[in-house]
Amino acid sequence: MKNVGVGKMKDVEKLSSEVVSMRKELDDVKEVLKGLIQVIMSREEGLDEDEYN
Repeated sequence: MKNVGVGKMKDVEKLSSEVVSMRKELDDVKEVLKGLIQVIMSREEGLDEDEYN
C-alpha cells in the first residue's frame, strides 16, 4: 500500500512541475502578445481595407 502512496506523490510532483513550466510559457506568450499589441497600436498609419484580407 505504501508504494501506491509514493507513486501518487511522484505523480503530484510531476504535475506540479509541469504546471510551473506551463505558467512560465504562458507568461512568455503574454509578453509576446503585449508587444504585438503595442506595435499594432503605435502604427502611425491607419489600416487599409486590403490589410484585413
